[in-house]
Amino acid sequence: MKTTIKLIAFFVYTIGLFCINDFYLLAFLGIVQILIMFVCRISIKEVTKTIMQLMPFILFTVIIDLFLMELVEAIQIGIRLILVCHMTYLFGKTTTTMQIAKAVKQLLYPLKWLGVNIDNIGIMVSLAITFIPIIKQEMEQIRYSLKAKGFDMRFKNQVKHINYIMAPLFYSLLRKVSKLEEALKSKGYVEE
Repeated sequence: MKTTIKLIAFFVYTIGLFCINDFYLLAFLGIVQILIMFVCRISIKEVTKTIMQLMPFILFTVIIDLFLMELVEAIQIGIRLILVCHMTYLFGKTTTTMQIAKAVKQLLYPLKWLGVNIDNIGIMVSLAITFIPIIKQEMEQIRYSLKAKGFDMRFKNQVKHINYIMAPLFYSLLRKVSKLEEALKSKGYVEE
């Protein structure tokens, strides 16, 4: 129940961030998130590294928003995205995959009356969350192997030769999914 409340609060907070137009309130929420980080004993180094990895996406979004709206609004969007990424990281570090799956099952319990199998949805959510770090690790391995083979790793070159990255990634993920499917069938989670 505690995780369910935490998940609902996370969603409400994330959606609420995009309704705030005051810089001072956004700064206050940033300070609150930093305090939460210290209370949960989460490393500043890890958080900074993760946010810096997401910075190209955030900057790209801000640049696109500069063309569509005013400078102040674009900067607010960037600040909101940083706060959302930070809170998502905090939520992910303080909640296990199984706790999230249980919370999703509890939230979707009313759908059981409509004949929806919420156990399968819970398993799918936990698998999807589990696969995120696996995809990240696979991408890093592919990049290292391409670098070792002398591939120019500039962004322009990666976009031009996206098949060099995506083909091995999909092959590896399909292989992992096949093994996972066999494991789930052998344990009786999935019917043949």
